[in-house]
Amino acid sequence: MAQIKRPFEELAIYLYRDQTFPFGTFLLTGTGIVPPDSFTLEKGDTVRIRIDGIGELMNPVG
Repeated sequence: MAQIKRPFEELAIYLYRDQTFPFGTFLLTGTGIVPPDSFTLEKGDTVRIRIDGIGELMNPVG
């Protein structure tokens, strides 16, 4: 958690800026890894996220 770029309070402010959640919500932060400014996905790339014991999510960039 020490590597997360923005504090949780700031993330919650953005989450509630334009939405209301009368029954609460979950804020998922992902990995907290911020790529350099020069990084960009290109058409034909595939984003893969694998969690052992659960499986893999794949999304092509189009």
